[in-house]
Amino acid sequence: MLYTTNLVLLVGLNDFGEFSPKKVTIWSTSTNSVLCSSWQFLSKINIVKINKKRMIICERNFMHVYSAKDMKILHTFDCGNIFLGKLVLSSNADKNNLVCFSSTKDEGNIKVFDLTYLNYKSTIKAHNSSILKMAMNIAGDILLSCSCKGTTINVFSLPKGDLITSYKRGINSAYIFWLGFSLSQEKIICTSDSGTINIFNLGKDREK
Repeated sequence: MLYTTNLVLLVGLNDFGEFSPKKVTIWSTSTNSVLCSSWQFLSKINIVKINKKRMIICERNFMHVYSAKDMKILHTFDCGNIFLGKLVLSSNADKNNLVCFSSTKDEGNIKVFDLTYLNYKSTIKAHNSSILKMAMNIAGDILLSCSCKGTTINVFSLPKGDLITSYKRGINSAYIFWLGFSLSQEKIICTSDSGTINIFNLGKDREK
């Protein structure tokens, strides 16, 4: 869903009426009706996200960038295969309209793509093993990442990708269920299959 509006982006699990795993349908909850649908892609859609200026659709190996205003296609590029948790879209489209992602072929690297100028800003060497989860703050200038090992959370500045600080979640590997910011944007919250919730104070580290 796009913020507090009545728009919901839907991708079907199976072909049924307006819904398909190879097509994005924009649904209005106020009228309970379909507003529009994308064309039928050749492969199943992995990820679809939207902010106030851009909508992105990721299918196998390709990312399609649309204008959120009129849903016109702006750009298509080969990005590799991307799955949920490995892509984040900036909510602050006016300042840093960025998408950060790590495909199956990137192996620990995160690419930062500018959705306004439609070009790459940087490539971040985030971890030695594959990326598992990422999160971006509301301002769109801080990126969090953790690998499939789940022992370390790294914090980067955007769009350049400079390392700000790192947090040690634990010495034993764990599967990270969720990684994100508190409402104040001053704390980082992480949950995992270790049965714990880790909270780190980002505010103090940024003041150093």
